[in-house]
Amino acid sequence: MFKKIFNDEAGVSPIVATLVLVVVAIAGAAAVGTILGSFSGDVSEQASAGDAAGSASMELVIAGSSTVQPVSELLAEAYMDKNPGVKVTVQGGGSGAGITGAKMGYVDIGAASKDVDTVNDYPELQKFTIGGSGVVVIVNDNSGGLTGAVVTAANLSDIYTAANGDGTAGLTVTGGYLTESAAATNYTIFDRADKSGTEETFAKFITGGAEKSIDAIASGVDGGEGNQGVLEKVQDTPDSLGFVDYGFADGASGVTILNLEHDGTSYDVNGDGDTIILETLQGTQDYPLKRPLNYLTNGNPSSLQKSFIDFALSPGSKDIYHETGYYAAVEFM
Repeated sequence: MFKKIFNDEAGVSPIVATLVLVVVAIAGAAAVGTILGSFSGDVSEQASAGDAAGSASMELVIAGSSTVQPVSELLAEAYMDKNPGVKVTVQGGGSGAGITGAKMGYVDIGAASKDVDTVNDYPELQKFTIGGSGVVVIVNDNSGGLTGAVVTAANLSDIYTAANGDGTAGLTVTGGYLTESAAATNYTIFDRADKSGTEETFAKFITGGAEKSIDAIASGVDGGEGNQGVLEKVQDTPDSLGFVDYGFADGASGVTILNLEHDGTSYDVNGDGDTIILETLQGTQDYPLKRPLNYLTNGNPSSLQKSFIDFALSPGSKDIYHETGYYAAVEFM
């Protein structure tokens, strides 16, 4: 239409020509507006995608001690409920993996269920003690009269030393104490397959601090992966013995916790282990197999790492520790 009007010079008045130019200008402006609007929309979508990517990058990976893992999983769930833009992934692997992972920067937070010397051994790490617990000795419920026995560090040292080679040891009860005897019924003895704070705590206890690993005195003993792995082996094997964190043994079916005696003091961890472990962490009693639950970061924690660790240390998280048979740092610090 526009071409016909401009070609017909006789029929075009200045007013009409002006109107036509106005229409063309408006149409052009509309087209430009459409283009700019489309461009603006694309930019907006890209910005939103960038924001989403930024939110997705708000992620923490926690790995290490299988003892700390259950409470880390519950803490992660509670933290993500309060912070929907953050993803927290929890993995196991053992305390050794937690220390190495934090040191090498493979994980955001390493977990270790043992004391970590950040002054002499790992100066690059920052340590945050979030809770505490203790190691206990367990036997399969189908273990004759062993379930009512008391055990000492010396008894356990004899048992694990005797188990070197074929992973079994003759066990009997003498005067109420669990003892090793070559003439007694053979029992299957278990330890940890992975490097762990649980094993280090136990090994130091039965060797008077001389060894950090059961392999040093009993390399032939079969191992379970993590506390859960050892628990399941003892549950599934009649006439067997092992050691796990109290939080795994407490209330577990098919196993009995053996009471402990050390330096003339008896610890009724079978009947009231939770009270004993809490009291020893508070300093009013001294259960010899107590140990801390630690989080580790490579250097100073980032704002996100600090936020999660602060949440783990908050009084409001205390019940989360109790769910797993542990105690929060606020209860004994």
